[in-house]
Amino acid sequence: MLRRYGLFLTTALLLGAAQADALTLANIVDLRTAGSSGTANQALFTQIVSPPTGTGYIDPFLRLQDSPIEEAFNTDYRDNGQAPLDAKSDPNFTHSLTIGSLATVTQSGTDYYRFTLDIDEPNNGPKKYISLDDFKLYVADRGNIESLSTLQSEGALKWDMDGAGDATVYLNGGNLSSGNGGDDMQVLIPKSFFTGVDPGKYLYLYSKFGATTGMAADYGSDASFEEWRAELGQAPPPSVAEPTTMMLLGGGLLGLAIERSRRKKA
Repeated sequence: MLRRYGLFLTTALLLGAAQADALTLANIVDLRTAGSSGTANQALFTQIVSPPTGTGYIDPFLRLQDSPIEEAFNTDYRDNGQAPLDAKSDPNFTHSLTIGSLATVTQSGTDYYRFTLDIDEPNNGPKKYISLDDFKLYVADRGNIESLSTLQSEGALKWDMDGAGDATVYLNGGNLSSGNGGDDMQVLIPKSFFTGVDPGKYLYLYSKFGATTGMAADYGSDASFEEWRAELGQAPPPSVAEPTTMMLLGGGLLGLAIERSRRKKA
């Protein structure tokens, strides 16, 4: 009897420990300390602190806000002025983006697309953390997709944070965050995931925050909005005629001048 009880107790303890550590079995990218970093599905995540410039000045393409869980994607679609899900409606903060508008960032010989995230959470206490639980990048033919289900069916999924196994990012909105208007996280997505994609295709970033539960601290969305921005490329310089073209053009003008001179003399 004692042996059976001991076996039952051991099994219960093991199951309890397994449940308690269930979240630790996932790929946790812990960015709760200054300068921390991690990887998920070949993407590089880094905690950064940039000087605050004030909200509206970092040129985001997706702003989302809700509590305790928020999710949204960038789009030009509006229904009575409202963007889908929890995206803020102002077109200055939530709008379409094309692949061709993104800059290429090269690090250690690898080309990436760079995205940054500005979070806003309470400065202290158990609510200062927030989790990034879902993060996907799609491409589609139009920039005004109206729902998540349409995005999932019409868009082509190119990169998924969970693509190499379930992953979650922990972020610290406490003393690491400079408040709205400053970047708190950098993500480098390998450009190879988008090989062959037409530059005119639209990029959709879908993200979900605050879905982590069962932890000692609160990882929900508890303050104002989060917003994403992208590293954009510069517009190509105006085309300049090749030297040969300039010589031909100059020769042509000279020939016209000579012909006009001959006509006047005649």
